[in-house]
Amino acid sequence: MRNASPLILALILAATAIFLSIRGKVDQTADANPKPSPAQAAAENLAPPKNTSDIPADPSAVFGTLDNGLDYVILPNSEPPNRVSIRLHIAAGSLMESEDQRGLAHFLEHMVFNGTKRFKDANQLIRQMQTRGIAFGAHVNAYTSFDETVYMLDLPDLKDDTMDLCFGIMRDFGDGALLSEEEIDAERGVILSEKRSRDSVGYRMMQKQFDTLLPGSLIPKRFPIGVEEVIENAPRERFQDFYSKYYVPQRMTFVVVGNIDAAEIQERIKDTFGSMENPESPGSKPDLGTITVPAGTEAHVFSDPELDSTDLSLLLVRPYAKQPDTIATRSAKLPISIANFILDRRFERISKQENSPISSGSASKSVLFNELELGSISAVAADDRWQEALPVLEQEFRRAIEHGFTEAELAEAKANILNSYREAVKRKESRKSEALATAIAGAVNDGTVFSTPETDLKLTEKALDGITTGMVHDSFVAFWKAPGYHLVLSTKQAPGDGTESLSSIYRESAATDVTPPAEREIVPFAYTDFGKPGTISETTQVEDLDITQLVLSNNIRVNLKKTEFEKNRIRMFARIGSGKLSQPGDKPMLDAFAQSIYDGGGLGKHSNDELSEILAGRNVSVGMGIGEDAFTLSGTTTPDDQLLQLQLMVASLTDPGYRTEALWQFQKAIPVLFQNLKHTPSGPSKEMDAWLHGGDFRYTLPTQVQLSGYTIDEVKSWLTPELEKGYLELSIVGDFDREQLIADLLATIGTLPERSAAPAAETTNPRTIAFPEAPAEKSFSYESKIPQAVATGIWKTDGMRGNIPEFRRLNVLSDIFGDRLREEIREKLGASYSPNAGASGDDALDGFGYLIAQAVGKPDDIPLLLSTMESIAAELAENGATADELSRALAPTLSSLEKTLRDNSYWLGTVLSQSQADPGRLDLARSRDADYRSITLEEINAIAKKYFQKENLIKASILPKE
Repeated sequence: MRNASPLILALILAATAIFLSIRGKVDQTADANPKPSPAQAAAENLAPPKNTSDIPADPSAVFGTLDNGLDYVILPNSEPPNRVSIRLHIAAGSLMESEDQRGLAHFLEHMVFNGTKRFKDANQLIRQMQTRGIAFGAHVNAYTSFDETVYMLDLPDLKDDTMDLCFGIMRDFGDGALLSEEEIDAERGVILSEKRSRDSVGYRMMQKQFDTLLPGSLIPKRFPIGVEEVIENAPRERFQDFYSKYYVPQRMTFVVVGNIDAAEIQERIKDTFGSMENPESPGSKPDLGTITVPAGTEAHVFSDPELDSTDLSLLLVRPYAKQPDTIATRSAKLPISIANFILDRRFERISKQENSPISSGSASKSVLFNELELGSISAVAADDRWQEALPVLEQEFRRAIEHGFTEAELAEAKANILNSYREAVKRKESRKSEALATAIAGAVNDGTVFSTPETDLKLTEKALDGITTGMVHDSFVAFWKAPGYHLVLSTKQAPGDGTESLSSIYRESAATDVTPPAEREIVPFAYTDFGKPGTISETTQVEDLDITQLVLSNNIRVNLKKTEFEKNRIRMFARIGSGKLSQPGDKPMLDAFAQSIYDGGGLGKHSNDELSEILAGRNVSVGMGIGEDAFTLSGTTTPDDQLLQLQLMVASLTDPGYRTEALWQFQKAIPVLFQNLKHTPSGPSKEMDAWLHGGDFRYTLPTQVQLSGYTIDEVKSWLTPELEKGYLELSIVGDFDREQLIADLLATIGTLPERSAAPAAETTNPRTIAFPEAPAEKSFSYESKIPQAVATGIWKTDGMRGNIPEFRRLNVLSDIFGDRLREEIREKLGASYSPNAGASGDDALDGFGYLIAQAVGKPDDIPLLLSTMESIAAELAENGATADELSRALAPTLSSLEKTLRDNSYWLGTVLSQSQADPGRLDLARSRDADYRSITLEEINAIAKKYFQKENLIKASILPKE
């Protein structure tokens, strides 16, 4: 189907949520594993699966329990080769804290990195990992939630010293943290900075809603980040108390996934964790209090002038009795899931109607912490018109309750569900170890069986086969049967009468009759015959990179690379015309508007809603992008659907719908965008980006009035000549049959009229940007009560275009710079949670690039942060980096480069894309790894001296103002 996700929405922060998504449950069906080896079978005999469900666990996995109660799961998996992912899951989170420990579960997650029995200080640990190619953040991380803490390590190789190091690290996390008072005090500022960096109006609103809706529960009082009083003052004894009671083997599960021998890993686990001991008095399960279901509908209004949008929700909140993961319980979940899918689609159609009072709507059912069940019917009110939106929400909810669902709606839902499970089976062999390890840790926390994609498909097929519209209706009614609900309004300004008007409108709507949903007729796809197939004018085989390049008779260029990195998946990416280089002058953000109109407008013969119905159960999609120097069309498909995917792409090129419903949707998003820009750092960040681009209109923001005035005709006049005649280069990577794909290409792309044989030589807009003169200082601001500021240091470089060798060295230098920022700003000063550095460049702009350092902190700390960035850069310019720093920066980089060679996205976007327009890209791919390995300390220090000069520094700050 056509992707209708406007670029403008990428600028908008996530909408305020009523309840926090603590951790998304990973779809077990999305990945896979190889057949067990003899050694693995031996390990299985030693550790039979811990599973009493009638759903069989994945037989490739080894489940076991040590004598001390620590559980483990071992899963041999071959993708990526010679790598291992490990997870340490601890069934303890912020809910286990006492009142004077609020925030310490999360604080402990930090502290285990700050000194253990094996690694006395944080820098020692991180440097040893970096030396072995493990980057802090990218390959090692952790998170703390209400009910779990998870530590994650992704290993770049299977060498004994790497395995010994990482198993030892995980053991130290388990019971070897030193928790010195000095390190605790040093980390307090980092925790407070993290709390500050995550603060937002949406987060504060969520806390208020938790407090109101769960007054008798412990949950609102145990948000993982904690409270400042405890973070600032908790003594070491309170840390040690939580650590000794809850970081215990009986609460731990160790997960290992990768190119491993299961029996060998089993012995490593025993040797590493077998000596861990449980305390005499371990921590107990907390009393979570009571969850009260209201009698009748209780109305609640929450307001804040900084909110992006006005949201309405009808909520069902009640206690949840945990159910075992069985065939029966899985089958029972499907009907309500289908009902929610259908309601989502109904709200989607309503939101696209002219003058619709809603921008979007959704229905959901979820379980939190195996204790709380939540049902939600929600809508975002367009232009804050909640008084009109509320009847839509109430009546669509009641329409489902009273009249149920149609056969066509059920068929669409079934087709999409079955397709997802079938695709999971087909892609099983290319599952990634990182995702599998995370999925297993998720299954442990959820108490579900880690089953195979084949099992999941078999159970789903059987369950879906018997599901009728009546069953879906009955399930929805049964779920929502309750004494009462919560009716919640979140808005910028509360009604003058409090909740009275909210309740009154709801009651009036409830007295209105609702009609049954109408059956919808599904029409066939109208774009299957494009005329006489084209021919191939030229074929080039790039043997060393295994790439086939074609020139078709209509001058369209095609690049093909067959891989098996992603089984049963094909990725397509087309570059067309000139992109923003041809954007009409003085029309900032016309690119975002055009993308939204194009994607949201469907096709000439089918709206996006119709396409969703027609293409249900198929694996096709097309989305537009507008880059610096090309328009793009991208999509992902399968061998079975590749012809349909190409038909959809050709239809998108030749007959875009440009429907007014796309205009209406975009216009409803505009106030949300500008509210967000006004009250969050994203606004001044956009202003800073425009300033760095010399005020060029392609990077500036229009006024709200100007953006609201753009028309579909303006989009057509810009896009039509580009899409019809512009140079087109299509790249395809994946698991395809080459002969069949070429035949399908000639019957679709090959039929298009002849077009430009090369990218346009002349463009309206230049590739040269007027970068601000340095040295300079500039401050940007936004209106907010949130005390969140951003310090930015910028050093101009010669950029990326035509300068790839130096840009690679800039990347390495920025890693060294970032590591020094982390040690100084985070570890020593405690002034920012995640200071970072990077090299920015643009492949389409001449000479445009910069080294950048950024840190989020308190407004009062911005001068300190900027001066620290400046001094570290000056030190690198004067004295250079060390050989050890270069080694530690290069090792994770080289490890990541090796991994990209089995990544279709790398081949598609970096190598194949525009490789005929710019053949030098192939040489860059050939030389990449060797060039990185050849980087010398002298080169890095020369570049540091070249760019990290005081007179080349621009200091920028983003500050809140009330």
